[in-house]
Amino acid sequence: MQALRRGLAGRRRAALARPERAAVLVPVIDDGGPPRLLMIRRTTGVPTHQGQVAFPGGFVNPGEGDPVQTALREAEEEVGLPRAAVEVLGLLDDVPTRSDAVAVTPVVGRVASLPPLRPQPEEVARIFTIPLSELVRPECWTSRTETLAGRERLIHSLVYDRETLWGLSARIVLALLALGPGGSPVPLSAASPSR
Repeated sequence: MQALRRGLAGRRRAALARPERAAVLVPVIDDGGPPRLLMIRRTTGVPTHQGQVAFPGGFVNPGEGDPVQTALREAEEEVGLPRAAVEVLGLLDDVPTRSDAVAVTPVVGRVASLPPLRPQPEEVARIFTIPLSELVRPECWTSRTETLAGRERLIHSLVYDRETLWGLSARIVLALLALGPGGSPVPLSAASPSR
């Protein structure tokens, strides 16, 4: 956890200007057991990202000038994680959505004691965790190249406990892992060879 703290504190964050803004909470469970990320699978009834693995999050509301407020509010609404249970460690670089119209700010938080959680049934189909020890293993990841709007990009994915982590959430996970001592387990640029 100390390496993550140092990595978040000792870097210049890239912020994107987009018409719409959103924030997600990247909860790192650090309760004495193996460190792991808290994730959700969205229901098929939500307007976007139906059935996808994600972090708790959503659009910035009017009056929420700080992405931390949005991320903590959304985590409390979607999974019942109290704001007081989260120690905010810092922000990762903004990530554009696939359409490039929304800038998503990942807010990294440490959860030292995980309270009982409850999914918001209209939005969250499942709450689960993925151990960091699985996420750092290169052999767990697959990659493919995709051309979108004339640009090549790598799409990374990982399957764990019958859930597929890919897309924006996978990019956030890899950006988080890149701050650790081992760096990202897979290449983050389309210029790098894909596996």
